[in-house]
Amino acid sequence: MKIRYKSLALVVALGSILSISACQKFGEGTHETWVVPPEKGVVTDNTLTATVKAALLADPELRGLDLRVEVHNGEIMLSGLASNQSQIDRANTLAWLAEGVKKVDNRMSSK
Repeated sequence: MKIRYKSLALVVALGSILSISACQKFGEGTHETWVVPPEKGVVTDNTLTATVKAALLADPELRGLDLRVEVHNGEIMLSGLASNQSQIDRANTLAWLAEGVKKVDNRMSSK
């Protein structure tokens, strides 16, 4: 019976020590050179539309295609005809690379 109480006392003591050591202030372990990155500004739908359209027009593989870009709350919908699946994938990738994109719905089809 005495061994049981000693074991219980040992468990309580270890638990107390561990809980006290885990209660250090947040950030104490952070290196002094750490800099919090600046918050990114909110990208409007008009800005996002212009950015994606410019990226699609600048790409030599997609330049001649008639592609439509619609943006609502950061969600992009691409539509139009492409010559092959590679062009569809390229347009999808370029849309995802724009800052502020939440979702890309690629409804393009190939000829």
